[in-house]
Amino acid sequence: MKSTVVADYFDTLAALPQRAIVSDRDGRFLALDKFYRYTTRAIVELRDNGGKLMFVGNGGSASIASHMVIDFSKNAGIPALSFNDGVVMSALSNDEGYDQVFARQVEFYAHADDLLIAISSSGNSRNIVNA
Repeated sequence: MKSTVVADYFDTLAALPQRAIVSDRDGRFLALDKFYRYTTRAIVELRDNGGKLMFVGNGGSASIASHMVIDFSKNAGIPALSFNDGVVMSALSNDEGYDQVFARQVEFYAHADDLLIAISSSGNSRNIVNA
């Protein structure tokens, strides 16, 4: 019984990349292979133009965002940051509302050559969409 539960869990994990839905900044859905090409091209342009990567996410997506910051900074030499510092989020949500905790940070820190990667399981989190 327990081995079936574990096997089902890993089967589900293995299938997730095929079920991923991605979109560009205008909300147009992209096939996964087009997303990879689009993102690779955008990150190469960002690196060549001296931009930085910015990541946002809630909950588990926030941990992915933080991990991606280290991967891109350390392994690719691309400056990166995430906007999920608890104190900053608490202060901004108190002052601006939780739906603005990422959008306001993007306003503070983003430049024209930067790229924001928003990570969301549902795609409907208002604070992610606003960013």
